[in-house]
Amino acid sequence: MNTNAVISEQRRRSDKQFTILCIDDETSNLKVLASIFKDHHNVIASKSAHQGLQKALDLQPDLILLDVLMPEENGFELIVKLKQIPELTHIPVIFITGLHNVEDEELGLTLGACDYIQKPFNYAIVQARVNNHLELIRQRKLLEKCANVDSLTELPNRRKWQSDITKLWQYAEHHRKALVLGIVDIDYFKRYNDLYGHQAGDKYLIAASLRMQSCLRERDYIARHSGDEFVIIIDRFVTSDNLFIVTNRLQEYLAKPYHIGDVTIQGSGSVGVAVYPKDGATSDLLFTNADF
Repeated sequence: MNTNAVISEQRRRSDKQFTILCIDDETSNLKVLASIFKDHHNVIASKSAHQGLQKALDLQPDLILLDVLMPEENGFELIVKLKQIPELTHIPVIFITGLHNVEDEELGLTLGACDYIQKPFNYAIVQARVNNHLELIRQRKLLEKCANVDSLTELPNRRKWQSDITKLWQYAEHHRKALVLGIVDIDYFKRYNDLYGHQAGDKYLIAASLRMQSCLRERDYIARHSGDEFVIIIDRFVTSDNLFIVTNRLQEYLAKPYHIGDVTIQGSGSVGVAVYPKDGATSDLLFTNADF
């Protein structure tokens, strides 16, 4: 496949709204489900519970459509596993099965399924009921985004940062990896805010956040911690030289003039850095030692 075709395929996939994982040992059933949803969603097929569990872990789908009657391990057994794994417990599961008795439906719902659809498929009913759950997922994600994103800069907010740093810290501790934490303060921000007004101050913060993002790499992390204070995680091999390069580059980007309406602001920023485990044995201590 040539480069243009690859880009086109990636763009097509990114346009899909949700990822649906279908787990069923019958190929014909998987084809039917794919035909219903593939035009608007990414549909991932799996023919066994074991394979389905692995794909759920790898892909983190938005919704799982799960058959009950499968060889080796059935859907009831699989949903128990799914609900015991922290990364997967939030993913809604809909049973799609040929079992028609009330006891099985009650069991499926008791184990944590959000719906129970019986075979043979009625295309319209399957589509309508799945779409109802996808709409609930969309609304939940929107609420999560509002709760975790700073409304001004659209960066992760303090609440999200506190959740993320806990996970990053645990990962670094478990794998004995260095964790580089940086704190960036916009110098004299209160003075600019008082002098030019809050609207200009907001535009200044937005422009500064965009500059910081542009000089960090995609796998680095940045969040707005408070008014004019930002926190970053630098994801790269730690040496004195490359930390100096990163911090110096941040300061250079922040020190360029900002043209906000009719006003030109000569900005600047202060950057403090701390490295785990050398500069702190806990995330709180690391944060304290990175500040200035």
